[in-house]
Amino acid sequence: MLGTATPDHAASPAPGGALLDARGIAKSLGAGASRIQVIADVGLTVAPGEFVAVVGPSGCGKTTLLMCLAGLYPCDGGTVTCLGRPVHATPPGLSVVFQDYSRSLLPWKSNLENVVFGMRRLTDLSAAARRDAARDLLASVGLSGFQDRYPWQVSGGMQQRVAIARALAARSRLLLLDEPLAAVDAQTRAELQDLLLDLAARYQQSCLLVTHDVDEAVYLADRVVVLSRRPTRVVEEITVPLPKPRDQIATREERHYLDIRHQVLERIRAMKVAA
Repeated sequence: MLGTATPDHAASPAPGGALLDARGIAKSLGAGASRIQVIADVGLTVAPGEFVAVVGPSGCGKTTLLMCLAGLYPCDGGTVTCLGRPVHATPPGLSVVFQDYSRSLLPWKSNLENVVFGMRRLTDLSAAARRDAARDLLASVGLSGFQDRYPWQVSGGMQQRVAIARALAARSRLLLLDEPLAAVDAQTRAELQDLLLDLAARYQQSCLLVTHDVDEAVYLADRVVVLSRRPTRVVEEITVPLPKPRDQIATREERHYLDIRHQVLERIRAMKVAA
């Protein structure tokens, strides 16, 4: 199975065991009088096998931070290290799943070909092996029988499953997820949340999720990072000691879940009141 193989571009985690280590990140957007400081001083880490969720007030810079961590935006200050190497562009070993799945998939390629495209940096697989691995990955996200369809021929939830399979196809050690479930309906969102947890466990995948949904963050994460209003800083990091596997009904009724949800919401609400 492709997702459990060791990448030919694999590197060691940074000192201290972190796959991703960001320190003192600063970022402004715009120019001249319209220039706005979005991120002031953010530091965070993601350990091997860890699922970290980032939340904060609307407009605080969550997506901008993720783009900096992925090497898609240059930082104005601070450092980002992934797998022990400085990040100046999107590095091998890291994949990004975007919110707008309809624009991130290639509409002229079938679902199978989109997943195969995720393997373009791999050097140890023949064309036939790539297609076999892509079929396996599509099956792992519940899309057996849809490999020859095109993205525009399947639902939004299915398109996001294809995007997740393509990210896994790259054999990445770390997935950065930019509100990937925001554009799907509630039932599909719950199904995809459970899929993400299942895939993270199955492939020992480390994940960093940006989301505006506090319930989603607490349900999925091992640790929740709370950001301040713009210019954003980390104001709190909360460990989520809920057992895995998790359940959409039982987990959300647990006392620990409700306490952590309350703590995060109270933190964010206090910032809105202060504004």
